[in-house]
Amino acid sequence: MRKHFFLLTLLLFLTTPAQAADLRCQGDLMTPGTIITKVRQKCGDPRWEDRIGEVTRTNRGGERLLYITQLTYEASGGYYVLTFEGGELKQTEFFQK
Repeated sequence: MRKHFFLLTLLLFLTTPAQAADLRCQGDLMTPGTIITKVRQKCGDPRWEDRIGEVTRTNRGGERLLYITQLTYEASGGYYVLTFEGGELKQTEFFQK
């Protein structure tokens, strides 16, 4: 899995600079706030999936550990990299091939 992540990272840095873009699957736009289960349901299995880190958030209920996950989909002549924090979409980037 790490090998795929390294190759994808290398490929992404060698291509056109990232652009902010929203991925559309089955007529629905995957915008910030969309939960990871909806993305999987609408877009299917990603080409790559990587857990890239974690972050601790503090609120009234105490501390919560949230995983940061990236799903990569190949579409529209490039790659959409969706970054989730605690299962909620935070950012989408598009890298052209």
